[in-house]
Amino acid sequence: MKRLARTRSSEQPDEAPVDPAAIVRFGTIASVDLSTGEVEVDCGEVRTAPIPFSTGRAGATRIWSPPTVGEQVLLLCPGGDIEAAVAMGAIPQDAFPIPGDGPVEMIVFADGARISYDPENHVLEASLPDGATALVEASGGLTIRGDVTIEGRVAVEGALDVAEAASFAQTLAVQGALSAGSIVSGGIDLSTHIHAGVSPGTGISGAPQ
Repeated sequence: MKRLARTRSSEQPDEAPVDPAAIVRFGTIASVDLSTGEVEVDCGEVRTAPIPFSTGRAGATRIWSPPTVGEQVLLLCPGGDIEAAVAMGAIPQDAFPIPGDGPVEMIVFADGARISYDPENHVLEASLPDGATALVEASGGLTIRGDVTIEGRVAVEGALDVAEAASFAQTLAVQGALSAGSIVSGGIDLSTHIHAGVSPGTGISGAPQ
């Protein structure tokens, strides 16, 4: 396979017409250099020198989602010069087929993780493989509006403020001190209840009321 050296000259002699087929070509990613943001692309019997690849945004807002080896792309070759090409977009192929067949929009990662949104049923879903973790970091706070269901153990490393009534279907175990304005157990307020049949000595009072 012929390997080309990279140049940046797109000058063409006036008398040399450019073949339109040479301006846009199909290619396959052969290698990716994540440190430079460049790729080598196989195009027929030719492999390009390291060239840049396009991205969704590359200004104050930036998107980093580099192509992968085997990904099919378009080569935009200014003036038909493949040595000055830029790898554009991505084209589905048998080796990497489209991940869906309906209106659900999604991103599928190499490890099987998927982020999707169903605009018909209004469902946003993030599905991660076994052992994966997720982190949301916001020093200003995190607000969730709506009911929340958690299927799993919850650990709170900090103060917990509950503004409304709380209901527990199972045993509540408290390791430290428990402070409350009033505690009601079995319909009896433990802080204000009274006992009947109180007598001095070793007598036993009546049940709390």
